[in-house]
Amino acid sequence: MKKINVGVIGTGYWGKKHIYEYHLLDNVNVLGVSDISPENLEFCKKEYNVPYITSDYRELLENKKIDAVSVCTPNEMHYQICRDAFGANKHVLVEKPISLSSKEAKDLVKIAKEKHLILTVGHIYRFNNALHKMREFIQKGFFQKIFMIKLQWTALHPPLKGRDILFDLAPHSFDILNYLLDEWPKKITCVAKTYRRKELEESAYIIAEFGNNVLGHIELNWLVPGKTREIFIIGSDRCARINAVSQEVIIYESGYDYKLDIPRNNTIKDELSYFVNCIVSGEKAINSGEIGVKTIEMIEAAKKSMKEERTIGAECL
Repeated sequence: MKKINVGVIGTGYWGKKHIYEYHLLDNVNVLGVSDISPENLEFCKKEYNVPYITSDYRELLENKKIDAVSVCTPNEMHYQICRDAFGANKHVLVEKPISLSSKEAKDLVKIAKEKHLILTVGHIYRFNNALHKMREFIQKGFFQKIFMIKLQWTALHPPLKGRDILFDLAPHSFDILNYLLDEWPKKITCVAKTYRRKELEESAYIIAEFGNNVLGHIELNWLVPGKTREIFIIGSDRCARINAVSQEVIIYESGYDYKLDIPRNNTIKDELSYFVNCIVSGEKAINSGEIGVKTIEMIEAAKKSMKEERTIGAECL
């Protein structure tokens, strides 16, 4: 079995998760990591026995033995690091969002295609067993006519420095809606506010209008106590309530409800394994760069709606 040699750029919370999960895969070697924090580098060297550490990600990219990299840095660094990785002929898995503009995202997709390299984005909920089952149910007509899908992504914590709520959380919301419905919104309306600082929104409400009168309702904020990651699918015959973290699903029918027996999977491990398999097989990824581009276009439409205080139609998406 051919082993894929990987590097991880950015070893904060998500970077460490990538390193840990890569170590669980038999067909992967973690050859090196890069981070500006000496403490993080030493931790990775001791905890995971990573042979090569550096504070300069470009030095990591110069290693010709490395086939692919995970990019787990702050959002504003994604574009340049991915571009440099492609320049070094590395396959890339970049955490969401792919970049901070659709123009940059399209550029990354173009370069990856020209160089015949794999580009995947960390839209991790495409690997969630509960959502996979809901997608299957929708395709089979289990809910009959879909009226609405509501997503609530909320928690209570200080505003994240240099980050707004839309680019931090909306990529998952728009991606989940696309994964479940197999289409993108035709119209988007967004209201977003700041409360504890002068700029960079920390609360947003989005209405996404799809074909067949289906609505997507998205609530995002950093103001509500307790961490909530829930999805409600409202249909004419049945409804479902999905905890996206525990993968618990409750089905509501007329007069009663019941819990589905869906085995919880390790979404991060499955996502990384899928990335490696795409490198080996060359197959088109379900979390491709193109999907990343569309989610950024949706966020840009939401921001346009917020600033202009109007609904943004399909011709603007």
